[in-house]
Parts: sequence; structure tokens; C-alpha cells
Amino acid sequence: MTYPGTHSYTFTTERLLARPLRPDDADVIFALNTPEKEFSEAEAWIEERLGSDIYLSFCLEELSGNEHDGGTNGKKPHVIGVCGATNLPEIGYMYRPSAWGKGYATEALQGFIKFYWETFPQGHPSISDADERKYLKAVTGPPEEAPQSAASIRVLNKCGFEYWKEQEEDDSVHPGVVVMLPVWRLWGPSQQVSLRLAGSEPPSTDG
Repeated sequence: MTYPGTHSYTFTTERLLARPLRPDDADVIFALNTPEKEFSEAEAWIEERLGSDIYLSFCLEELSGNEHDGGTNGKKPHVIGVCGATNLPEIGYMYRPSAWGKGYATEALQGFIKFYWETFPQGHPSISDADERKYLKAVTGPPEEAPQSAASIRVLNKCGFEYWKEQEEDDSVHPGVVVMLPVWRLWGPSQQVSLRLAGSEPPSTDG
């Protein structure tokens, strides 16, 4: 089977190695999800992300310096989460609860942003809309309804994302229900330069 979403990119941060999501990572994804999720759902999650080039997914492994040394002593590298583009130019991430509150989400997202714009300075080639190539975006849940959403918003703000608009999304908990969720946007470096030279915000794109 071929996987259009498979890639060979990696990047590192101070504490993490980001390596490509692989077809055999279902056990990792299963460990990140809530207990009631079935293992088959983790396999389907991977199939979806590797089945299209609109995804650019990474598993995050702790670098050496703790009890998990990247496998140099025969141990399997410790994966703490996944991050990347979930539907270009939209980004997303999720982590093991044991990794929460340690700054990993901010560190990994900053690393991904740097990697993304250095690798694709004009935006990812799979994005057909010229305006959408100029930025990355993220969708979060309402902070008043989910503590995790408030934490995600703090991470996004630390990484330079700003509130953009609200958009309709299907409610993942209540089938058939549509909710309005906040969208956050980060302009790419070339667009930020253009904004500074123009001394104004760019025209709004509602895509």
C-alpha cells in the first residue's frame, strides 16, 4: 500500500526528536487516546493521515538524558505525543497526560513552525489556494468548556498565533450538532515582512 502522506522529514528541539509518523505507530496513538478508544480507531487515525498529502505528521520522542535514551540501551524510544499539520494549513497536536505541564507542546510547536517555513517558505505545495499558503492555523474548543482548550490557546499564543475568527465544525461528542469554534492564525515569515513594510494588517481571507 502506498501512503501519499508519508514523508522523510525530521527536526529536533532542545528535548525532542520529531520523526515521521509511521504505519506501525498504532500502539503510540492508542496510548495517547482516552481508554475507551478501540485500537482499530488508532489504526484508522494513522491510515487517514498517511493516506493524503494534506497531512504532515510527526511523532515526538524524548532525546537522551532521561530513563528513555532513544533506544541506545535496548529500550524503545519514548514517544510523548504527535504534532504537525492535520489538514494543511491547519496544525494540531496531542500528548500523553504524563507530558502535560512540562512545556513540550510549546517547544514542539515552535520547532514545527521553524521547520515548516524553512522547508516550505512559500507554503506547502499541496495547498492549492495561494492565500492559504501564507499562514498556518489552528482550531480549538471553547476554553470555557474544556480546560485542555484553554491550555492549547496558551500554547498557540506563546508561538505567535492570534485569534482570527470562528468557524462551524461538527460536534465530535454530539453527532448532527454544529458548533462554532475559534480559529487562530500565524502568518509566515515572508508575509510578516510584507506586513511590516506595509505597516498594516493583510486583507482578511475567509478560506
